[in-house]
This record gives sequence, C-alpha cells and structure tokens, in this order.
Amino acid sequence: MNTQSIIRFGGIAAITCVVLYFASIGLWMGAGTESAPPLATAAYIASQAIFFVTLYALYLIHREEAPALILVGVLVLGISIAASFFIDPTDVTNPVVLYLTIGYGIGGLILGWLAYRSPRLSKGIGVAALLTGAFSLVMVPFMLAGSAELVGLLNLLVSLPYLVWLGWLGWHLLRHSALVVSPA
Repeated sequence: MNTQSIIRFGGIAAITCVVLYFASIGLWMGAGTESAPPLATAAYIASQAIFFVTLYALYLIHREEAPALILVGVLVLGISIAASFFIDPTDVTNPVVLYLTIGYGIGGLILGWLAYRSPRLSKGIGVAALLTGAFSLVMVPFMLAGSAELVGLLNLLVSLPYLVWLGWLGWHLLRHSALVVSPA
C-alpha cells in the first residue's frame, strides 16, 4: 500500500474517531448513570483504537520534517492511549490517569507544533491539536487536588478542540492526501 493510501486511511480513521467519540458521549449521557454503560465504553475504545491509524498517517507526514520529534509524539500519545484500554480513564482517583493525562497533553502539544509549522497541514489543524494538548495539561493540577467533578468538566472541554482537530485533520487528509505526501 502506498503512502498516499495510508494517509487517506488516516483521514477516514480520524473522521470515524469523531463519530465514535460523539456516540460514546451521547450513549453515556443518555444513560444517565454515573459510570459509562458498556456500549459507550465500547464506542470510546473503538474510537481510541482507530486513532492509531491516524497516528501512523501523522508519522508518515512528519517523518522527513522532524523524525525524532514525530517519533516521540506518536510514542507518547500511543502509549497513553494503549494504557487507557486497561484502566478507567475517567477515574481520577487512579494515579495512572494522571500520567496518562500528562502523556495526552505532551503528545497533543508535539503533534500540534509539528502540524502548525508544517507546510503539509493547515495552521488551524496545528492550533486545534495544541489546544487539545494544553487543555489536557491544565487538568493536571485539578487532578492532583482531587477535584473529580471539575476534572470531568474540563475533560469535556478538552473534547471540543480534540474533535475539531480530528475532524479537520480527517477532512484535510481525505481531500489533500496527494499534497500531504509530496514535500512542499
């Protein structure tokens, strides 16, 4: 499979992540329970698993511009996502969630910085990813203070730039995969 096809699949995966993420939030809020119902959890996990395709596409896009930085960003974010499959990422009393949140934040900042300075992606995609990473890191002091309700609210706020980032990235990769592959 050629790089252009993989990047196009990365765009499809990003848009699919947005749809599944919305579904997980809707199913959880619609259930009206404190903990996520199984279908909401399954939609969230599927969204995160599919995001690995998008991460690989981002790696292919940025590997010539900043090989070490994209590798660090993809690994930090990928490890954080993979680890979140084995714990409840909404349980702020679990100390591992703190480290995962820091990993999400650092990964988002790295990928946002790379997108912002890349001629292959729009600056808006970079700004959305930077906001996602920054908002994730803003949650850390509140997690340390044990403010579970505030962290839950902040987590919903993190979802806004995250979903904009993935939606915009997916649309861009689908529409401009040939331009993204060729160096500027």
